[in-house]
Amino acid sequence: MSENESDNIIEIVDENGKIIYCELFNIIEFEGNEYAMLLPQDQKDKDDAEFVVMKIVEEAEDDVSFESLEDDEFKKVADYIENMSDDEE
Repeated sequence: MSENESDNIIEIVDENGKIIYCELFNIIEFEGNEYAMLLPQDQKDKDDAEFVVMKIVEEAEDDVSFESLEDDEFKKVADYIENMSDDEE
């Protein structure tokens, strides 16, 4: 996975090996970790677009990667994000 810093476009590879281009929408801090909310470019103009949430892992100075979440971790982070959205309304 790589990041194109000039326009916040992130390349992720799905479980089938397909490259998906996503816009970095937001970074969330939760339980001592950072998570990226990514919006797939093919869903950018849809009202029912779904975000991809990935864990940000620092590998070296100024170098990060993105990891998929296990089901339990995903549920916790998704609940946290949903509650954040409810609080803003």
